[in-house]
Amino acid sequence: MLNIVVERMKKSYDFKVNPNKEGSFENNWQNNSLDWFCVYNDKCELARFHCQSVANYCFGDMKSNGATEHGDTIAEGYFKIKCFVEPRSFHGEIHGIIETKDIDGQWINHDSMQIGDDGFQTGRWLIHDKWSNSLNRDTNTAWSAGCIILSSGDLAAFNRILHAYNVKSGDIISGEIVEEG
Repeated sequence: MLNIVVERMKKSYDFKVNPNKEGSFENNWQNNSLDWFCVYNDKCELARFHCQSVANYCFGDMKSNGATEHGDTIAEGYFKIKCFVEPRSFHGEIHGIIETKDIDGQWINHDSMQIGDDGFQTGRWLIHDKWSNSLNRDTNTAWSAGCIILSSGDLAAFNRILHAYNVKSGDIISGEIVEEG
């Protein structure tokens, strides 16, 4: 059975070039995509890809409502992946992160969303690539507001694995985030 392990490096939390400055595109790019997105069939590793799993796009419109600046980061532990969800404005075939919590302890539901006290959606947690439609290529930095970000080539390679194992839209596979070093 397919499953995912994200190996998060603790250094990934140190994403600010200058920790004394406010978050911005100019300041939050350090230690980017150090983490590993590992694809397993049971205990046999099929592939591993670099990813960004810490929310470094936590300023401006994407500022976290939680207790910590990067609080929308998926917490260490188990999560589930709903495969091949509606991409909306995202590039390629993407996947939803469901039934888990962020590091501020807020629940991410079966629709990859957090619902605020007012009943409205406060986010959408996904596995997607760092493609920019305006640049027509991947950005140099993976910008995460809580999502797990791969390069477009790596997301396509992951999707080829899913297709080879006959994974369909809406199928659920398990995942785990472990923190290392």
